Amino acid sequence: MRSLLKDPLLHFVVLGGLLFAISYWQGDADEAGPQAIRISAEQVEQVRQSAILFSGNEPSREELAALVEPFIRDEVMYREALALGLDVNDDEVRTRLIEKMRYLTEDLADPEPASDEELQAFYDAGAEQFLIPALVTFDQIYFSPSERGDSLEADAAAALDALTGGSDPEELGDSTPLQFRVGDRPREQVQVLFGEALTDAVFTMEADVWTGPFESDFGLHHVRLVSRSEARQPPFEEVRDEVLRRYAEDRRTQANDANYREIRDRYEIVVEWPEDAVDTSDTADTADTADTAEAGP
Repeated sequence: MRSLLKDPLLHFVVLGGLLFAISYWQGDADEAGPQAIRISAEQVEQVRQSAILFSGNEPSREELAALVEPFIRDEVMYREALALGLDVNDDEVRTRLIEKMRYLTEDLADPEPASDEELQAFYDAGAEQFLIPALVTFDQIYFSPSERGDSLEADAAAALDALTGGSDPEELGDSTPLQFRVGDRPREQVQVLFGEALTDAVFTMEADVWTGPFESDFGLHHVRLVSRSEARQPPFEEVRDEVLRRYAEDRRTQANDANYREIRDRYEIVVEWPEDAVDTSDTADTADTADTAEAGP
């Protein structure tokens, strides 16, 4: 059993028990005084049960004390750090606390289930966000400047002749992380990977014809259009699941914003705007906080 006291996994199991009761622990400490650190019998029992679950043996009093001591040590160091003001002006501590508050105050509950009528209204109000853009599927063969050197353009031209003559396209070109067949991509994605010239080509060219070369940031490419679809507005029934996902996301965002505004209203907000700052606010609420040095409840 003593060897288990050094086992990180056992410490992890016990830590879970202590974290579960941490709120009670902090409350006990406050009631007993600023220098008191009290671990209740209930918390010790949680540690004992965790140790039994892990090892199958009953820990002795000495062994229980050894398991609890690391967390007492952490609490002592934490309080001493606060007493010395080590949390003040510490960006890392500030960031961690902000993250914890966001965790505690955001997405506390899923929104109420939506009816089909509500989802249909949400879809109708923002149908453009469900628009399916024009998509292309095409094959591409790549020619590497680093591998081809001065013969890059000549090799690409020869490969195009070979393709026109019926050669197997997958036996030509150079290896690349880019896929040979690029499937169902909107214009924006194609342009990011292959550049504007190739993108314009695949969205206008005839199918089943090898064309090139087109230059990208990677090198040269020959391309062959496989299929192209036009942009279309899908009916509600086709995208109902996506509408439901975005509806729930929108409701969570609204709830988070409302909760933040409620918390924010507890504070007096003072903003010392530069004299030459230009007020471009469009709403009265924004203007109230932009035109004055103070804004509060």
